[in-house]
Amino acid sequence: MTPSRPPGARRAWTSGDVEEAARLAAEAGDEHLLVLADLVRGRFERALARYESLAGGLRLRALDKPVAHAWLHLDQVDRACEHLRRRRRRIPPDLALRRDHPMMVKAAEPVRLPFGDHPLAAYLPAVEGTLNGHRTLLHLDTGGTFLVMGTERAAAMGIETVPNGRRFHGVTRTPVRTGIARELALGGAMLTNVPVDVVPTLTGPQDLVIMGTCLLRRFLPTIDTPAGHLLLAPCGHRSPPDGTRVPFYLWGDHFMFARGGYGHHRDLTFFVDSGLVHVLEDEDGTTRQAAVLATRSQYRSWGIPRADLAATHLKAAHPLRLGALEQPGHLLSVAPGRTAPWSRFGGVTIDGLLSQAFLAEYAWTLDFDRHEYTFRS
Repeated sequence: MTPSRPPGARRAWTSGDVEEAARLAAEAGDEHLLVLADLVRGRFERALARYESLAGGLRLRALDKPVAHAWLHLDQVDRACEHLRRRRRRIPPDLALRRDHPMMVKAAEPVRLPFGDHPLAAYLPAVEGTLNGHRTLLHLDTGGTFLVMGTERAAAMGIETVPNGRRFHGVTRTPVRTGIARELALGGAMLTNVPVDVVPTLTGPQDLVIMGTCLLRRFLPTIDTPAGHLLLAPCGHRSPPDGTRVPFYLWGDHFMFARGGYGHHRDLTFFVDSGLVHVLEDEDGTTRQAAVLATRSQYRSWGIPRADLAATHLKAAHPLRLGALEQPGHLLSVAPGRTAPWSRFGGVTIDGLLSQAFLAEYAWTLDFDRHEYTFRS
């Protein structure tokens, strides 16, 4: 039976106001919601302690996978597998591979990697690395997991894979295979046993290798688009003391979301997905990257009139916001269909995807210890 939750806490959680939801849940003693609030804020040990204190009836099936992800974030893959076994859940093939081939990271000092040359570099920056002995461009995508590549690329690099179900690549549902790359060198940083997702949709012009959030969080990364480089500092380094700080939340293993706004709406929640590449023509024929992808119904909730949403994209009539940051004049891309696969994370309503077109104005540091971005102009 689902425990009752105070309406105010539930509304705050659904709207993405995690801090207010946690405050109201604490007042009401709603431990189930507090487990979720601790998980998305990166307070994994406390979330696990709360979970263990729940009575059996409150250990809902809905918490099984989030709790397993908490163990994964603590690099205890064996505990994640044991938890799923106790809950009579199937252990996914990717977790079995990660348990049997633990990933290791060696990085003694910060590594600065210049952005590489690629037709998509303006919209999806890439850095060079050596993957299984092959010099490879790795495109930075905070909407990705560890490494993601196409079927032919994985075979050429000698990565053996096993089926791992189906999931969405963008708005396309596709079969996924999973494997392990023996080693990845990023300048002076060396990673071994790196998990790889293989999808058939990364082919032809999209034959890219993606480096996602699960890999970036092994460092203190700074994506500096104005200067044209990625800085990977070892974990434990501190964020820059100056800049605009924006809290972010993490659902599952790699879905980062943060509070933002549009016009007078200051209560939107964006999935921060730097890998969103929707390249469109502006009114004057200039090719530009859309800053947001959302469905028509999502845009309607922003207050955008229905008549403005007839085409595949539109120019934003008001500034976009992420935290205290604000930018005018962006393009907004309209997603097909009534709902999107990323419309909810753990019950939190997601109002759209925010892309590199917004993020590219800054050097931004992703601090996974503090769950905080620092943006510097």
